[in-house]
Amino acid sequence: MKRLTIRGTAISLGLFFDVSFVLCVLWGLAVPQFHAKGVPLLGAIIPGFTWLTPQSFVWGLVWSALLGIYVAVIFVPLFNYFEGERPSEVGKRAPAGQAQPREALPHH
Repeated sequence: MKRLTIRGTAISLGLFFDVSFVLCVLWGLAVPQFHAKGVPLLGAIIPGFTWLTPQSFVWGLVWSALLGIYVAVIFVPLFNYFEGERPSEVGKRAPAGQAQPREALPHH
């Protein structure tokens, strides 16, 4: 099984959390009645975030990216430790009625 890298996982998660943050902000702008009635979730998750100033928006992007890096730094070594020694399932015969495992397509 191919091992995960902290760099690749951190970039992926950082971008995922940034896109999620932007979608949350856009949702709050598009449907302000939900934002006004609900708990200020972004302010609870992101320290120092206030709705909605340019500085807070940039801080939210930075915080989201840092959160992705943090998750990758913790998750990747654990994943590689527990899955690294496990033999590959590719090429093994699958039980009847189950799909045969295949290798992932290489990416660069």
